Amino acid sequence: MDVRLSGKDIYISDSGRSEYICGAEEALQRVLIAASTAKGSFIYDRGFGTDFSGLDNESEILKEELEMRFKEAAENIAGTEVRVASVDAENEKAEITVEYSGVTMCAEVDINGNI
Repeated sequence: MDVRLSGKDIYISDSGRSEYICGAEEALQRVLIAASTAKGSFIYDRGFGTDFSGLDNESEILKEELEMRFKEAAENIAGTEVRVASVDAENEKAEITVEYSGVTMCAEVDINGNI
């Protein structure tokens, strides 16, 4: 169980309370955090996140390179399978799918400033 995030902050409902998520939603949120955090930038765990070094947004295999690195970043999130559906190199965004317990969810990862 994890606290729901919205806009890079804790989500607060209309009643003023935070919400908790679990299952596929929690897995997706954890993958998004790992995929959008540059490896070495989180002070409490320098090994957390995605290694964006050496990536070229002009590369013909950018999608495959990102998928490999997102999978590596999410390797400790049990039961998840991460895939990159598409990459918009010009706007520095990637669309990913995360499968968890038979549920597949899609989301957009902002890779702005990392490539």
